[in-house]
Amino acid sequence: MHPFHAPYCVYRKQTKAGYFWYVRFWDKTTRNYSRIRSTGIPVKGKGAGRHAAEEAARSMLPGIRFTQAAPDVGDTPLLQYLADFWKDGSPYVRECTQVRKKPLSARYLRGHRDDTRLHIEPFPGFQGIILRQLTPGLIRDWMTWAAEKGLKGGRINKVMEAMRGAVKYAFQREEISRDPFRNIGKAPDTRKEKGVLTPVELAALIRAPVTDPRGRLAVLLGALCGLRLGEVRGLLWGDIGDGIITVRHNFIDEDGLKAPKCGSTGLVPFTESVGAAIEEVHRVSVNPGPERYVMESLKCPGKPCGKGYFEQALQRELETIGIPGKRRPHLGKKSPEGYVDEQRRRNLTFHGLRHTFVTLGRLAGISDLEIQALARHKSGAMMERYSHAGQVLDFAAAREKLEKAINT
Repeated sequence: MHPFHAPYCVYRKQTKAGYFWYVRFWDKTTRNYSRIRSTGIPVKGKGAGRHAAEEAARSMLPGIRFTQAAPDVGDTPLLQYLADFWKDGSPYVRECTQVRKKPLSARYLRGHRDDTRLHIEPFPGFQGIILRQLTPGLIRDWMTWAAEKGLKGGRINKVMEAMRGAVKYAFQREEISRDPFRNIGKAPDTRKEKGVLTPVELAALIRAPVTDPRGRLAVLLGALCGLRLGEVRGLLWGDIGDGIITVRHNFIDEDGLKAPKCGSTGLVPFTESVGAAIEEVHRVSVNPGPERYVMESLKCPGKPCGKGYFEQALQRELETIGIPGKRRPHLGKKSPEGYVDEQRRRNLTFHGLRHTFVTLGRLAGISDLEIQALARHKSGAMMERYSHAGQVLDFAAAREKLEKAINT
């Protein structure tokens, strides 16, 4: 005989509005507590309201119906649930597109699928368990296993998001009664700090002879305007005018032209040096129409240059101001004895140019609130509440401060 189970059990659950009493009902067929419902009774007062919650649960009991037509999500094998969650057309993907109006990119979905296949499915502790059986202890064991396999802290955190996001979604839909990730923090991230260019180096770059106008402009757009690589690639001629760049596009190879990352559209002023570089690229462009890419590929008209072009352009531009990069033996450029790849040592990357922009802005005396508006970056809850600075920002003043910083 199976042990007796109460027809329901009440428990406390934290919501955005505070703690409330919830109830789970016992399904005799599946021998699990399911059909989670809120009683609407807050946890407060004498007895914390438990008696009232019990009364509410008893009143709901006659109306609870269990059916085998729709299997309980919590009983789905964990690995199957994760694999299905990140597929094109899954309920979550459709919700992001149709309800939230924030469609997920093909690259994002593929990345989570690959992480699940390569770094989650092989873990022995996840074999054979269902979604509701995932515990904080198993998650911590997986983190240890992943570290022993050679994954660094930052990589562990990225892979864990493939699990955390999927499991949290089931919890929010009340398909499982608890979130096992609630008290799971991130693994320590020991990634090397991004390198930045100094004002002196930027000034030297602006004065240096130009061999590739587009390469020079790309670097300046990152360092003096704070544009991300995808935003540089997605920049159209129609986005530029009157000393202002309207950042409204992001180009991703798998998805094409999209909105900027995290919806961070905005206006960014550019300095005279950036303006001169823009004019030069416009002059040498074959078809600089308003809907054409500023960084249009010469090999594939109608598309922006590939990501590899910008990496090489940055290396060449830095070499022109005496910051040596990786030598290319296949081009006959062998490294002499004692040669140091300064670009790698300083961790100077294209995304690091955005760090240069923020650092330069602070050195120029631009306030953090103004910098956040210019960089279109939300870094905290309080700053997010005051993220209307773009509506009152003095672009002329910000431009003047940047000009002063690179011309001292």
